[in-house]
Amino acid sequence: MKQYLFFIITLSALNAQSKPFNSFNVIIYPEYYFEGIMAELEAEIKQENLPLGFKMSVPDNSDSIFFVSGDSFSDPDVKNLKILKENNRSFINVNIKDAKFRLFIFYDLVKNNDKRFGSFELELNHPIDDAHIILQEPLVAEDFVFSEKDIEPFKDQHGINFKRIHLNNFLANTNKSISFEYRNPSGDISINKLQTILSNDDQNTDLLPVQPTSNSSILPPIRHKLPYWQPLLLLSVIATIVGWIYSRGLKNEKSMPSKVSNQKKGKFCTQCGSPVQLKDKFCSNCGGEL
Repeated sequence: MKQYLFFIITLSALNAQSKPFNSFNVIIYPEYYFEGIMAELEAEIKQENLPLGFKMSVPDNSDSIFFVSGDSFSDPDVKNLKILKENNRSFINVNIKDAKFRLFIFYDLVKNNDKRFGSFELELNHPIDDAHIILQEPLVAEDFVFSEKDIEPFKDQHGINFKRIHLNNFLANTNKSISFEYRNPSGDISINKLQTILSNDDQNTDLLPVQPTSNSSILPPIRHKLPYWQPLLLLSVIATIVGWIYSRGLKNEKSMPSKVSNQKKGKFCTQCGSPVQLKDKFCSNCGGEL
């Protein structure tokens, strides 16, 4: 009887957990924009749960993580998140004020010649009613193997293969890990191959003869184009990274003594580096004008 009551109490406590998300999707792109992995998390929070303290584990080899508030149609606010460490695990912690947000996590693939190995672990401090982890199969991949068996395969408008898994009633602070492997003999990335395919499709379509119709109404050919918001958003993220690195470089330069300024004071020849006197107009070693 006590065991039964304990089970009922435990089940009630689990059901009582607040589930703050309307939607929660993680899309993993191996070797798409660059020679590593980009994991994109897109989610929507219920208005009554804002603001939301959000803590999530990230891969230990994460290089950079960016938080983007709002949706793809608004002017995004991009923030570089600090990767924190706790109990030998990496994680991010952010206070979210907007209902819709995205996270972009950049980390490395494990490479062994042409073999590629990747993984992702989902763990956060909130429960989710219905979550999805979606894996894009690279266009450059051969012998692709996914760790999950219960999947929903589908293709996008460009014919790229995706594999989706569903997580129902995903509890807070629990872990779901997926992994994959494949070969990439070409060493290329998917975006380059996709652009080549689309370019060839456009050329072939332009060469197709137009068939006359009885009512003279000709339907235009359907041409697949690259999605616009993804490259633009990625460019904004890259611009933020470059700006951050540049600002760090300026700080380092200011903290170091300038050798060039010393040369201009006349202590060394600007041509050969030999010591000279302040009053000298020409270098006694190379004859260069000071």
